[in-house]
Amino acid sequence: MNAVPLPQSAPESDAASARRYAPVTLRSVLIGAAGGVGVVILQVVSKAAPNTVILPLGSATTLFPGVVLCLFAMAVANLLLKRWRPSAVFLPGEFAVVFGMVTVAASIGAQDELQYLLPTMVYPFRQAQNRDSGEFRKFIPEWYAPRDPSVVEPYYQGNRSFWDPQFLIPWLIPVAVWIVWTMALGVTIWAWNVILRRRWMDHDRLVFPCVQLPLEMCRAAGFNGMLSGRLFWGGFLFAVIFNSLTSLNGLIPAIPAIPTGYDARPALLAASAPWNALEPMILTWDPFHIGICYFIPLDILFSSWFFYLFRKAMEVFGFAMGWRELGWDANGFPYTRAQASGAWIVLFFLLVWAERKHLARVFRAGFGLRADLDDSEEPGSYRWAARWLVIGTLFLIGFSVVSGMSIWLTLAYYAFFFMLYVTMTRIYAQVGPPILELYFIDPQRFITSTFGTHWDSPRSWTIFSLNYWINRDHRGQPMAHQLAAFRVGKSCHVPPRAMGGLVLFAFLIGTVTCLLAGLHWAYRLGEDQWVTGGWREAAAGLTVSRYRQWTLTPSGPHWLEVGFLSVGAVITWTLAKLQYTIIGFPFHPIGFALAMCFAVEYNWPAFLIAWLFKLLLFRYGGRGMYLRFAPFFLGLILGAVVTPLTWGFLSWLFEWNR
Repeated sequence: MNAVPLPQSAPESDAASARRYAPVTLRSVLIGAAGGVGVVILQVVSKAAPNTVILPLGSATTLFPGVVLCLFAMAVANLLLKRWRPSAVFLPGEFAVVFGMVTVAASIGAQDELQYLLPTMVYPFRQAQNRDSGEFRKFIPEWYAPRDPSVVEPYYQGNRSFWDPQFLIPWLIPVAVWIVWTMALGVTIWAWNVILRRRWMDHDRLVFPCVQLPLEMCRAAGFNGMLSGRLFWGGFLFAVIFNSLTSLNGLIPAIPAIPTGYDARPALLAASAPWNALEPMILTWDPFHIGICYFIPLDILFSSWFFYLFRKAMEVFGFAMGWRELGWDANGFPYTRAQASGAWIVLFFLLVWAERKHLARVFRAGFGLRADLDDSEEPGSYRWAARWLVIGTLFLIGFSVVSGMSIWLTLAYYAFFFMLYVTMTRIYAQVGPPILELYFIDPQRFITSTFGTHWDSPRSWTIFSLNYWINRDHRGQPMAHQLAAFRVGKSCHVPPRAMGGLVLFAFLIGTVTCLLAGLHWAYRLGEDQWVTGGWREAAAGLTVSRYRQWTLTPSGPHWLEVGFLSVGAVITWTLAKLQYTIIGFPFHPIGFALAMCFAVEYNWPAFLIAWLFKLLLFRYGGRGMYLRFAPFFLGLILGAVVTPLTWGFLSWLFEWNR
């Protein structure tokens, strides 16, 4: 049973729809650009100096708090404008433009996207890495990052100004190079979205669960429609109280807090064998997660938490039999990460197979062959989408080859890279869990496990490992946020070609802002003071240890992992076949794929709670009851986003956290 989408207007003909397109106003573009710059800067500062940031804007969830904050501010402004200056109120199309630009800029400037680039590229050249990276530095192109100690060491020590010519000039070429590389990626994924949008949005009518709140805010141009009434404000108030108690407890321990989750790792580590193999386990059930999970299809909710618990049971069994180690990424039965890779590969090929005829027509049109395709409602023409897809992909491949990767390793890398990117975008649109993360499923791990590391050169493996910055876990997922911008823009009657261009403009804004803000704060605070031992340094250190391992101790394929990769692929294909042929089949292949990776690692209790609640609603109230309660869960999401930001601002204002 799939989720029931919220009510939408009846379909219109292309001509009627075109007549209803709202003009893109200059003020909406300026607000979107300013919002994109501001949100990306705050995302960077939230990681650099979390105790002194004005607004703590995270970027690890599928719905960015900064995006909701911008729409919330516009909605509040509309309440005032309707009273004092009705002619100046923001219209739905303007909300959609701001949403599209801010969410795309925030996605490439997220903590798991471009924020990884600088520490990964600089790390091999710091003096502390003379022993481990010294012999490999010659393999890294000079235009990747500065290597002069007088430029590198202040990056880690701080108390300097990046805008000093001493540091600015050496960074000009690397920054320009990575802006070009990132924009090539942005154009390539834009082309994928243009080609796939119609099938996914118009034919399959995917729900976009994590975008339901901004979608309704844009449609209503504020607090109207589903974002009004007792249920909506009741959900909002519940989330405000829930999260406020947690925030106040951090300031005044005497105030009781309502737990939003439970870290079971200490208890499980102390448990006797084999139950300690359940570690790690983190349980999350806060209003934000439950609010988004309410809109996820019912069969995927069930499959996700069921297969997660089944996976944990298999891990306990494997440890009890002596077939498995302990830890986050333990080796051994049931080789969950290998199974996850197989599952995601099959999902990609199922998606491509469903679109094979359309893809063939698009590429025929793109390269001069006749094809009858109507692309008047698309964010870009199919002809140029096909061309840019090829041009962008060839540029990315050529960049890696010129950098030092072998052609075969480059082709294997980008093949798996785009399999993950395209499949994640589909799952973002169809499932949209609160967090969509593919930690431990990356091209580096997949390729070296499947094909071994004995067949390529040290230079090739070095560049291959450094590419880890863009594919560590994909929580930012820029391609998915581009598609979300198209979805909201279409619903609010923004001209599709205009939205297509604004998305690319916002991608450039996010790229430039993130790189410059990252360098500014690194030289001001020092990378070592920024996140010592944290996510950035951990990823950078892993790139070094990987290319050392692959080069100094080469190995052949890990055949057991290859075998379990095949197991995951067969299970996924079988579940997809059964879903297609048996009405009401409860297990969904996407649920299996999510459970085998990190996508539900933290929030599987929210999946369970939302599934149980929706099951009772559909069983005893039907579709009408589901729609009736939708405003309450939209209120939960809004309250869960706004409340921590409000308390964060108050903490900054009164210096409570310093």
